[in-house]
Amino acid sequence: MLNKIQTTDDALIRKVAVLHRPFLNKLMRFLTFLGDQGKIWILIWASICFVKRSVYVGVSILVSVLFAFVSSEVIIKRIVGRVRPCHKLDEEDLILKRIPKFYSFPSSHSATSFAMVMLSMMHCSMWTTLLILVLAIGISFSRFYLQAHYLTDVVCGIIIGICCSLVMYRIIYTIFYTIDPTLIK
Repeated sequence: MLNKIQTTDDALIRKVAVLHRPFLNKLMRFLTFLGDQGKIWILIWASICFVKRSVYVGVSILVSVLFAFVSSEVIIKRIVGRVRPCHKLDEEDLILKRIPKFYSFPSSHSATSFAMVMLSMMHCSMWTTLLILVLAIGISFSRFYLQAHYLTDVVCGIIIGICCSLVMYRIIYTIFYTIDPTLIK
C-alpha cells in the first residue's frame, strides 16, 4: 500500500514539474515565503485581534494554529520520517532556493494554513474567510509545485490543520465559557 502511494506521489511530482515556468516559480516561492514560520498567519491573526478586540477570538486562533504546527512539524514528521521529493532531485532541477532540512510528511505549511481557514470561518466575515482560503490554497499548492512536499503530504496537512483547529476551538470555547460566558462574542 505505501509503495503504491509513493509511486503515485512520484508520478504526480513529475507531472507538476511540466508546469514549471520562471513566472510561476517566482510566484510559488513567494507564496511559500508567506507561509514560512507562519508570517502571513501572524499578520492576519494580529489584524483579526485588532478588529475583533476579543481575547477569546485571539486565543482560539493562536492556540489552534500552534497546535496544528506542533502536531505536524514536531510530532508527526519525526514519527513518519518521509524523505522530501526535493532531496531526491539534482541541484539543477531545484526551484527552492533554501532546501528544507527536515522530513516531508505532513506539510506543516498546509496544516497551519487550513487551521487558519477553519478559524476564520468561525470568527470572520465571508470575504475575509475567502481571502484566507485563497492564500491557504496557494501556499499549500506551492509546497507541491516547488517539490518540497508530495501531494499526499499536502492533503494530509490540510486534514490535520482542519482537525486540530476543530479540536482546539472546542477546548478553548469550553474553557472560556466555563470561566465567563460573556467572554465569548
